[in-house]
Amino acid sequence: MKKKLLFVCILLSISNLLFSQIGINSDGSAPNNSAMLDVKSSKKGFLPPRMTRAEIDAISQPADGLIVYCTDCGSNGLGTLSIFMAGKWLRLATAFTDLTVSTTAISSIMATVATSGGNVTSDGGATVTSRGVCWSTIANPTTAASKTTDGTGVGIFTSNLTGLTENTTYYVRAYSTNTYGTSYGNEVTFTTASAAGTVTDIEGNVYKTINIGTQIWMAENLKTTKYSNGDPIPNVTDGYWTSLTTGAYCWYNNDAAIKAIYGGLYNWYAVADSRNIAPTGWHVPTDAEWTTLTTFLGGDAIAGGKLKETGATHWLNENVGATNESGFTDLPGGFRFGDNGAFGYFGNTCENWSNTQIGLSYARHIYMIRSDYTCLRSSADKRSGFSVRCVRD
Repeated sequence: MKKKLLFVCILLSISNLLFSQIGINSDGSAPNNSAMLDVKSSKKGFLPPRMTRAEIDAISQPADGLIVYCTDCGSNGLGTLSIFMAGKWLRLATAFTDLTVSTTAISSIMATVATSGGNVTSDGGATVTSRGVCWSTIANPTTAASKTTDGTGVGIFTSNLTGLTENTTYYVRAYSTNTYGTSYGNEVTFTTASAAGTVTDIEGNVYKTINIGTQIWMAENLKTTKYSNGDPIPNVTDGYWTSLTTGAYCWYNNDAAIKAIYGGLYNWYAVADSRNIAPTGWHVPTDAEWTTLTTFLGGDAIAGGKLKETGATHWLNENVGATNESGFTDLPGGFRFGDNGAFGYFGNTCENWSNTQIGLSYARHIYMIRSDYTCLRSSADKRSGFSVRCVRD
């Protein structure tokens, strides 16, 4: 009987131990009521299981809350304390640094596009698998809002924000993501430009205008037949065109129906006339002002695509690299040759005068072609008939 009683007491003690809280300490204090295991020490720490990433990945069906120390997960193999939650391992602490990214100031702001980016300076102990910027009309945007994806890893990246709404304030943050989560950079704000206004010439022709950088441009080709003081510009339709040294205009192929969409073709003498071919408060741009425009758009090498109208409504066949993200909407109105008065390249090229003279017989002109996205420049015979875009004074 005594032996049976002793056995029962032992079983009760073991049962009580299995379902009791445990306190490990040197001061005899009871464990905290919220903990099954309460370890207390002023001299020693708690050492969890130490495993390589391969060993951790081999754990079968890890439970949420499982904690291990990954010996080779941190940058340069410095190690990371990790917890399994919601189907993946998350970092609790690392011997390296936090995942860190900063946001680049906004530039190239237009009505519907802008440029930003960021710099990932620390991967936070794991490879950066995604980076970019996110934006919203509400502060503190996250990747759940609009975003770009601009590569992986640490370093500087550039982001193009598209699909924006004119005259709207946006909040932007760079982000970077690794296996432990997503980190955000500092928030920057900007307001998109107004998409368009209008300007009216001496004849009452109304033109859309567009803000691009620090300049305001016509978004349509000039179509006036008068100088701004009301004097008529001669309409020269015959071979006399080639002998002119004074201002003149024509329509492509002498077809007045062209006017509504493509505007007129003017020789340089009309462009340079002191009576001003442009509406009051506007002027034909110099070569330097064209450079200001193309520089804002990323340089001549890519600006052509940002200036050309998209699609094939007016361009023949392919229209390489055309995005018209500037809103400039340059059209392929062709041109008139200065040496023989013939017309050519309608649907293939947009030719625009500058007000910059190159010697006695030539002036600078800027043009784009359908087979390329470059903005091209050359010296042209002043007798040539090209389209005219104006910029505000």
